[in-house]
Amino acid sequence: MSAITDFFQKIQNQILEIQTTINQIKTSWENLQKFWDLFFTLVPWEVLLLLIFSVILLSIFNSVSPKTPKANLTVSVLLLSALWIYFWGLFSKEISYGKVIFSSLYILLPLHAIGLGQWIYGWGKQIYWKKRRIAPVLWDSALHQLSLDYHQWVGKAHLYHDKIQENRGSLLEELDRLDQSLKGIRSLLLQEKPMQIKNPDDTN
Repeated sequence: MSAITDFFQKIQNQILEIQTTINQIKTSWENLQKFWDLFFTLVPWEVLLLLIFSVILLSIFNSVSPKTPKANLTVSVLLLSALWIYFWGLFSKEISYGKVIFSSLYILLPLHAIGLGQWIYGWGKQIYWKKRRIAPVLWDSALHQLSLDYHQWVGKAHLYHDKIQENRGSLLEELDRLDQSLKGIRSLLLQEKPMQIKNPDDTN
């Protein structure tokens, strides 16, 4: 009798394990469905398909020009978008240009956002330093900036002394900075009001 009870108990335990496994699979499937629903809410399927084919085309372009991956991906997206519009027009009278443009920008904007941010930062930094060189406020800071620009230019001139023509663009840029610092010194000297001189004992 005990053996029969144990046998049915084992069967019951196995059934419970199977039910538990089924429930776990069901829960995992529901979580997967929720994930994909959320994913395709954030990333439309058109964007995903465009990205997949763009990456395939990118591998071809990278084999030809491996040093320009960002430009290659941009060309891939634009080319596939043009083909998308073309084939859409063959099979449908109405073309949703907005959907194509949106899908393209969904990929291209993040791709170029970092580069654009770096360009804006560099441009702003260049304007800031140009203004600081041309219109300095303190005499000591103007002299310090002139000294830095001078040594920077002389250092590059010595570095490129045997390749002046090949590097004249870089040397001219440094010379422009030096010229701006000289203009700043000149503007301070031409001021009628007393020049501001930083106090060496000033800790602020």
